[in-house]
Amino acid sequence: MYRSNISNTRFHIQFRFKLICINMTTDEIQNIIDKVYPKIQKYYGKGKLNYPTIDTSYNNTYAMHSGEAEAEGEHSKTSIAEYNRGIIYLYLPNIKDEEGLVRAIIHEYTHYTQDSELFQKYRDMYSYDEDPTEIEAHKNEEDWHLFI
Repeated sequence: MYRSNISNTRFHIQFRFKLICINMTTDEIQNIIDKVYPKIQKYYGKGKLNYPTIDTSYNNTYAMHSGEAEAEGEHSKTSIAEYNRGIIYLYLPNIKDEEGLVRAIIHEYTHYTQDSELFQKYRDMYSYDEDPTEIEAHKNEEDWHLFI
């Protein structure tokens, strides 16, 4: 249903010579996504566009935007997820546990439900911490326990 293209092993990424481990198998990650994502969709409702898919195939935002698997940048170690063009990208090396996974899905799903023109306008007007769309997404993350 929301399948990623990674194998069923413990998820390990070599990153600047430091081993990062999410401590869940890809099947466990997929089972969590399969369990919580339909509940999140129902709880927060449908946005104007089709429901976004979930993609777990990139390590960070730089790899996703460049298409280069080893791409890195300033936010490589901290990028968790993003919503872009109908897809929620989850960067598994930076998601530490089930709570973090569910919070990331909720956060990005919230952006999917928000008005895209207003979303861009606020991006231009506010810093990340003062952006009303980010404030709403962070507030919604607090509901993570409702979906476990």
